[in-house]
Amino acid sequence: MKHIFLLPYNKVYLKSILILCILLFSINGASSAKSTAKKALINFTATDIKVASLFEILENKTGYLFVYKESDINTDRKVSVDYNQKNIDEILDDLCTELDFSYTVKGSNIIIQKERSSQQPKLDRINIRGRVLDKEQQPLIGVSVVIKGQESSGTITDIDGFYNLNSVPKNGSLTFSYIGYKAKTIAIKGQPTLNCTLEEDSQELEELIVVGYGTQQKVNLTGAVSSITSEDMKDRPVNQLSQLLQGAIPNLNVTVGSGKPGSSGSLNIRGNTSINGGSPLILIDGVIGTLDRINPNDVESVSVLKDASASAVYGARAAFGVVLVTTKKGKEGKFNIKYNGSFGVAKHNTNTDFITSGYWNAKINDEAMYNALGYGATKYSEEDYEELWARVNDKTEHPDRPWVVVKKNNAGRDMYRYYGNFDWFNYLYDDSRPRQSHNVTVSGGSEKVNYYLSGAYSREQGIFNIRPDYNTRQNTRTRVEANPFKWLTISNNTHFFRSNYTWHGFNTNFPTVTNNVSSDAIYHYLPVFVPRNPDGTLTGYGGISSYPIGYGLHNALESGTLKGYNKGTELLTKYEVILRPVKGLTLTGNYTYREHSGEYQYRQTKQYYSKYPGVMELSSQGSLKTDRLNETMTKYYWNFINFYANYDFSIKDHNFSAMFGYNQDGRNYKRLHGDGQELLSETINDLNLVTGEQRTNGGGDQWRTRGVFGRINYNYLGKYLFEISGRYDGTSRFPKDDRFGFFPSFSLGWRLSEEAFFKSWKEYIDNVKIRFSHGTLGNQEVGVYAYIPTMNAGTINYLVNGEKLNTINHPSPVARSLTWETITTKNLGFDFGVFQNRLNFSADIYQRDTKDMLTKGKTLPSVFGAGEPKENAANMRTRGFEVSLSWSDKFLLGNKPFSYSVSAILSDYTAKITKFDNPTKLLSDHYEGKRLGEIWGYSYDGFFKTTEEAQEWAKIVNQDKINKRRVQAPTEELRMLQAGDIKILDLDGSGVIDTGANTLDNPGDRRIIGNSQPRYSYGFNLSAQWNGIDLSMLFQGIGRQHWYPHRESQMFWHVYARPYDSFIPKNFKDMMWSEENPNAYFPFIRGYTAQNSELSVANDMYLQNIAYCKLRNLTIGYSLPRVVLDKIRLDRVRVYLSGENLFTWTKLDTKYLDPESVTQDPTGRAYPMSKILSVGLDITF
Repeated sequence: MKHIFLLPYNKVYLKSILILCILLFSINGASSAKSTAKKALINFTATDIKVASLFEILENKTGYLFVYKESDINTDRKVSVDYNQKNIDEILDDLCTELDFSYTVKGSNIIIQKERSSQQPKLDRINIRGRVLDKEQQPLIGVSVVIKGQESSGTITDIDGFYNLNSVPKNGSLTFSYIGYKAKTIAIKGQPTLNCTLEEDSQELEELIVVGYGTQQKVNLTGAVSSITSEDMKDRPVNQLSQLLQGAIPNLNVTVGSGKPGSSGSLNIRGNTSINGGSPLILIDGVIGTLDRINPNDVESVSVLKDASASAVYGARAAFGVVLVTTKKGKEGKFNIKYNGSFGVAKHNTNTDFITSGYWNAKINDEAMYNALGYGATKYSEEDYEELWARVNDKTEHPDRPWVVVKKNNAGRDMYRYYGNFDWFNYLYDDSRPRQSHNVTVSGGSEKVNYYLSGAYSREQGIFNIRPDYNTRQNTRTRVEANPFKWLTISNNTHFFRSNYTWHGFNTNFPTVTNNVSSDAIYHYLPVFVPRNPDGTLTGYGGISSYPIGYGLHNALESGTLKGYNKGTELLTKYEVILRPVKGLTLTGNYTYREHSGEYQYRQTKQYYSKYPGVMELSSQGSLKTDRLNETMTKYYWNFINFYANYDFSIKDHNFSAMFGYNQDGRNYKRLHGDGQELLSETINDLNLVTGEQRTNGGGDQWRTRGVFGRINYNYLGKYLFEISGRYDGTSRFPKDDRFGFFPSFSLGWRLSEEAFFKSWKEYIDNVKIRFSHGTLGNQEVGVYAYIPTMNAGTINYLVNGEKLNTINHPSPVARSLTWETITTKNLGFDFGVFQNRLNFSADIYQRDTKDMLTKGKTLPSVFGAGEPKENAANMRTRGFEVSLSWSDKFLLGNKPFSYSVSAILSDYTAKITKFDNPTKLLSDHYEGKRLGEIWGYSYDGFFKTTEEAQEWAKIVNQDKINKRRVQAPTEELRMLQAGDIKILDLDGSGVIDTGANTLDNPGDRRIIGNSQPRYSYGFNLSAQWNGIDLSMLFQGIGRQHWYPHRESQMFWHVYARPYDSFIPKNFKDMMWSEENPNAYFPFIRGYTAQNSELSVANDMYLQNIAYCKLRNLTIGYSLPRVVLDKIRLDRVRVYLSGENLFTWTKLDTKYLDPESVTQDPTGRAYPMSKILSVGLDITF
């Protein structure tokens, strides 16, 4: 006989080191308690715990030592236990029955021996019948009854609550489970009849929701709070938490407008906040944080506080809602190691079927350019077009028809001429980008200490084919909590994050410029051109026109020396002490230090190209002709201090909860930038190697907030609920006399389901609650020094005595009375749960008034010499609603339990201006009564069918102010209003199409044609599990949102925007008007009409509804059965296939843009979004 050794030596050593480290952190004091521990009553619950681990826990709790022969007992076998006030003898008696052993106690040793009795082998089987009732002895229908350890074998109860099971292990156990009731496991002990009484699961009633500085029971909430748990977010291989929240919580509006690896989503709660913007407060374990810097696998729950009542204790920081993220911690009783990993591939999410024929691409671009300016974009001659036509069907270069030839130019010099059919899109961009992610967690604990450790690594390849861009990130978290005494808890929570995005090419390869052309690949990569000449030199200019080939992106990518990185590192550590001096009173104090450092570097070098054989020339583009190094370093660091007390007490049927506290936050920021030209090396990037002009600059700021807060909750018999809360807040962002404000709120709730008159319906209806809240918050999100006149330093651009002189600019005027914007919210809510809470419904309507918004004050005369200072001078009202509906159930399918759940959310909001100093109601600014997002536009009446029809209209209505590009056409014929042009309706009857006075009373020929605000945001979630197979689907979308394509939206307008389009859709000829195609989508082809003519102004003909529905996620997984897991000694093994953004259904008129991307960048030129296919593995050891 020997003491139990459960693991191989190396694992014992590792575990010992872990436990030693944890014990060094805690104040144990357990050695003095051993004598009393043996007599203690034990409370402990665990599911599927190994016998070896159970013995070890019992040793820690009692001081006894288990002694046995390894051959006598299978210590790897798993059991489920639920001990409530049991002594060690009672526990051992239960284990003897289930595990078939006997024991004796000798001193401090418990000696385990294999049972030698003559009873039948435990594999003997019997038939069992029984009945399942509730606590009122009423039968329960459809209760799942399964053999423990053989979850695929079972049945359900009939209409009278009876069940029958055949061939059941005589000494096994049965597990009874039913939605709305607590699951129960009963040992068979050879009984042929086994009845069961199930207790109602009050989890729905007792479920705790994380709120400000504490938790509350879900049924007692009176504010507008929504939450999801890790169970709702599991099994998706996504590295950004913001993506997991899309479509999961009503009126938490998450927009991810970029597919750039590592990019984050933007969050909004309940719509428009202020005309100055405003985003929700993100708190991670009570500390201001960045959502997408945490590992989603570390998240235990996410709560969203939406109204002033729920957010009041956070004061000025929480004017537009709060997102509370709670991370996981270790649990008593189980040492756990989990691994989750996935490998995937990202693919294009939009249509990429473009014209790769040099002839047809050039023809379309040249025609559009000629009709606008009188010459072709390529300036190719008829001879050049004959060369292109000869190669029009060549998908690859034919030896007899090379794509690059040498011809004499007008000066008689040999020059390269290009006649290709080159596929620039697939040359530049990769349609199969690998990605991987890995997560490992170690957790566990004892009565005194629990711990949670995690590490994560991910790597994503970006879209570029040549020298791909990459994003890597690492996360680690350690969370240790010690309970040396019942009245004391000490903990530390430390998180580390690092990311690194590296790329080649320009400093920005997808510029999102909204008002001009940019060095983007969507321009000038005509298929006639190729990236390299026959001698291997890079191309740069076609030689005939002055335009560069693709603005040189291929030069920048191929060189290998134009490259950059953007690194981020964050460290956060939180120390917390919790005291429980008397029953019901908890005192909490914590201090957190958070630091984030950013490091940016970009190097550009001189690039050369060849257009004459054997001759290399320096590029004339600014981004390719200069040798320059840019470096920027930033550092943010925060200090957070919190002290608060929670006290819960009851007086008969009156229940009270009070919380009061103090909070202080502060942030410091520092920036340092340096750049220099002409370095000694092309490959070593160091500012010390600069030989030319060198500059340095920097900046910084700091702010502080401080406040005291409190909340009092009252409920009578769990049916009448009341809460009052408030915060007295101060911020350094306002003048000294205007820094503090008090922001109160209150809320009421009535649980009708607890009333006596509701008793007759309680059999079916579990919960009915009405909620109302009203409160006010302040908004401090203004410039850090907005109330202080500031003078900016700079330099003049010309030399004085060989040097650039420094300058100081005069300060802009500021208002002396700058103070808080105030936000008042009213919320009415309704919660409903029926059929043992299988079906749950929740609805809210709300109104949010944002007052004293910062904007320009009274208009001042131009002789004032500066712009109007900002004042608290505008108001806005936002109204909306949100609903959520969920259903979950399970039944037997093929004698195996089938469980499923369905949920749906829907939300909407609108906002209008209720105060603004714009007496003439100019449409170019806000005005009272304006609905945010209004799109004013013209009414178009299709195309003129004939030139005669157009000329007759021109005699009545003058469209020249809108048809600017036509009016400036190079020939008289092209300047005529003609067939294929757009007919614009004269709504005001003035005979001239114009904007009138551009006021609400006189808008000219415009009217409101749409609204750019998103409407009817929704999500739909379906999940199911059966026989180890799991399936989940998430749909998310927007019911309506208007977008008028921006003048730089080349992927929508193509040659109608800029007639040197790289990527023209293959069916584009069918979209252009012609006499043979009078019902086309686009009008008579004329370049630049989307830049400054009839397509550049909003109109009802090309207004887009970018409503969409996306299959955000589809996951199918399979978990190995218990019988297999026992053999391989693992707790869980699951393999899965997953897809993100698999399908998009949209009303957008083009398949070449993602409707979601234009919500962030109206040009649609942001980094393209992707669909992702992954295969993954989950293992629990």
